[in-house]
Order: sequence, then structure tokens, then C-alpha cells
Amino acid sequence: MTAPTKIPNAQLTAGDFAKNVKSEDLIYFVLNVGDGDAQVLALPEEPTLGGQPRRRIIVVDAAIVSKIPKLLESLEAAGLMGPGHTSFVPGSVALVVATHPHDDHIGGMADLVQKYRDSITEFWDSGYFHPSGAYHNLMTEIERSPFLVYAHPSSGLQRWFGNLGVTVLSPSIQLKNRYDTYGIDPNDSSISLKLDYPTSRVQQRKNNRSYVDLGAARQSLVLGADAQTLSWSYVLTEFPQLDLSDSEVAGALDIATGKNDPLKAKVLKVSHHASKHGVNIELVERIHPSVMLVSSVGGGGKYGFPHSVAQEILREAIEEIAKNQTARSPDWKLHLFYTCDEDDAGSCLGSIAIIMGSNQRREIWRFGDAPGDAVNLRNGRKLS
Repeated sequence: MTAPTKIPNAQLTAGDFAKNVKSEDLIYFVLNVGDGDAQVLALPEEPTLGGQPRRRIIVVDAAIVSKIPKLLESLEAAGLMGPGHTSFVPGSVALVVATHPHDDHIGGMADLVQKYRDSITEFWDSGYFHPSGAYHNLMTEIERSPFLVYAHPSSGLQRWFGNLGVTVLSPSIQLKNRYDTYGIDPNDSSISLKLDYPTSRVQQRKNNRSYVDLGAARQSLVLGADAQTLSWSYVLTEFPQLDLSDSEVAGALDIATGKNDPLKAKVLKVSHHASKHGVNIELVERIHPSVMLVSSVGGGGKYGFPHSVAQEILREAIEEIAKNQTARSPDWKLHLFYTCDEDDAGSCLGSIAIIMGSNQRREIWRFGDAPGDAVNLRNGRKLS
């Protein structure tokens, strides 16, 4: 691998993270868990039955025990989960996703389900059965949760959580039908997701029914889990890029899709920790992200991630230099960030948060935590 570029201290400004969050903001965390994945989304505030505003939570993977629970406790203590009452009541955790059954993604998931059993509404995994202890422990906790909605989603499923739309990009049903029979790599069973906020919708007001296109305000995220080339090949065909046309059919499709490539997104959580099999340049060019995030360790870690091949693909997709051989910009200028980033003083930058608000507002924050540390929101530094 080539080492991620250090981010100059001059580009990082200490600030009050909690005070920078507005009630309508979506907050996305990629946590520093070393060789693994753990992600949390705090949804925009919405009123409860009692009238109190509250944020619901979505969790995607939990590589290690305690990292996510400590973050949720910090969010609650900072008043970001709903002021004036205990936030973790039934329904507070809207969805938990175990993208695939490798320990570096579900090592802390059984503990999470046990801790928040009464708060979790829905749980997804890919349906790929695995012999690991972490997977069996997780399934035991699912069985102990009789009121939990448990599902194996596949590509095309769409769910809405307030103004957040969630679309499952993978696994393809064709891959699911091959599980345990034709040698599918567990990574290619990954649940990869596209999130749109705010999402377009149809509103009914008495007799008036209208389509509300929020495309101009929308920011999208693609969360790649550990999907590899095989899985992405199905995504590229099942979510095709449609060329512009003046036909009536094209016009209708424009309305249905919000005039947007179905894979285009502002933020890409790079799949498989930027392994050489996790991304290809066509995919990254299709998504055309403004920000790319990689969960990995410095120096390559146990698995050698991120791989230099994947890093060059990500860089070339954003800043094409192959034709003219110009000097490559550093990763932080390309908005390619790693959980193992350091500042120019050699201090760990750790977990990443993106605040996504109205009018395309987007803030990137770092918290300086090591994999075993809790995220201290007061240590936040905002990227200039």
C-alpha cells in the first residue's frame, strides 16, 4: 500500500461539534475500529408521539464491542438524541444492518443487539450462513428478540425513514440463489446501500396529489460494505445508466428517478477497506463522489488494506492524470479520507463524521480516537 497523506493541522479547526448540528441535519459516522467496519447514522429530528423531538439511529456493522454504544451514549449526553428524556426507547434504533458475516464487520454486533434489544425495530443481514462464533452468537441474540423484524434484503428493496430513503444495491437475488452452492465469497454477499437525503416523494393534500422533487437539495451516500467485483457487476447492470433522450419514456423515467443516475452520490464509503478487488474505475466514475471514505489501519494492517491499486483507482477517477502525467494531488485535497489518517504532527485523526444538511451543506469532522477509544465529541476538529 501507499500511506495515506497526512492532513495539515492548518486544515483542521477545533470546534463544538454538537453546536454545529442542526435539527434537520443527517449525521453519518465512520468509526475508527482498525481492521473492520462500524458506521452510524443519526437521522434528522422528528417529533415523537409525545411531541418531543428525537433522532432515530441506523447502525451498519459493528466490528468491535463497545465502540458504537459509547458513541450513542455520547450523542445522547450532547443532546443530539432528543433533549429532556431518555432516548433509547422502543423504535429509537430504526435499523441495524450486518452487511455480511465476517468478524471484522459483526464482531461486536451480538453485544449491540443484546444491549439495545428493546430499542431496535428492524435487523437485516444478507442470509449468508457462516460457521464463525461471532455469527452464531449474533443469531442467538436475534432469536432472543421475538419482536424484532428480521429480513434478508436483496437489490432493489427501498425503505423510508422519515425523509431518508434507503435503497439496497446488493446482493443481487442471483447471487443469493448461489449461496453455499457455487462458491460465492462472503464479501460478495455484502449488503451495499444507497441513502438519499432528503428523498423525493409524493404528497397527498386532500384531493391534491403531487410529486415533490427534492433532487436539487438531495445528498446521497453509497455504503459499499465489502462488495467486490462480482457483486458490483450485478449492481452496474441492475441499476443501469440511462443516456439522455427526448422520448416520452425517457421523460417519465426522469420523473421517476429525480433526473439522477441511480448510482450517483456525494459520499462513497469505499468497499472492502479499499482492497484491490473492492472497486473498479467504472464504478467510481459512475458514483462520481465528492468525498470518499476508507475504514482501514495505517501500514496495511493484517490484510494489507488499503491496497495501492485501489488507491490509484480512486484517485484517477476523481483527478485524471494518466493522459498528461501531471503531479497527483494529495489524498486530502481529493477528499479521500481514511480512518487511519494522521495530522502533520503524527497524531491519529480517527473516526470521521459528515454533517449533511439543506442546500448541499456538508461538514467533515475528525475526533482523534484510536480503535479502542471512545469517540469524544468535544475533541472534534472540522476540516476546512
